[in-house]
Amino acid sequence: MDESIKLQINFNEDIERKNQKFFFQYLWKKKFTELKKTIIYAILFLALGFFPPEALNLGPVANIFKYGGVFFSGYIFLILYHYFRSKNKTFKLIEEQIDDLRRKKDEISFITLHQDSITFKNPLITINCIWDKTTYKIIDQCLIVNILNNKISWIFTGAEFKENEYNIFLDFLQQHSKKEK
Repeated sequence: MDESIKLQINFNEDIERKNQKFFFQYLWKKKFTELKKTIIYAILFLALGFFPPEALNLGPVANIFKYGGVFFSGYIFLILYHYFRSKNKTFKLIEEQIDDLRRKKDEISFITLHQDSITFKNPLITINCIWDKTTYKIIDQCLIVNILNNKISWIFTGAEFKENEYNIFLDFLQQHSKKEK
């Protein structure tokens, strides 16, 4: 017999906006680490290219450092441009999604937990996924559930659930899916 547990998710604009913005920053965190490394390389290459220590006597190799520094500087601006462009576009999409959910506020969102799969249903989409392709990660107060081999992500906080349903959901995830590191 296939028993399932149905958990209701309460829609709250502020929580949804906060969760989506958190997820955007979470995804960009790795790029910022790359950006910091690139800034260090750019400073190092530009310093060696334009102000080489006389003890090193780099000669024509200094030109390579100059071009490398310019390349790294360009890459820094490319990452920053991509970040701000993505941020504007993503925040616009978040507001559109919240408007869509607000219009369909009378429809209820659910998570249905089965022994072999999990189903996410909100007024805009319904997705079912087997547990083998489901992972989760807890960062700060947010629970990130990735389905379909990390192609789709759902972000939850305890405030979205009734009473102890968040703990039931977390227990089910721990039993049937994999925890990401």
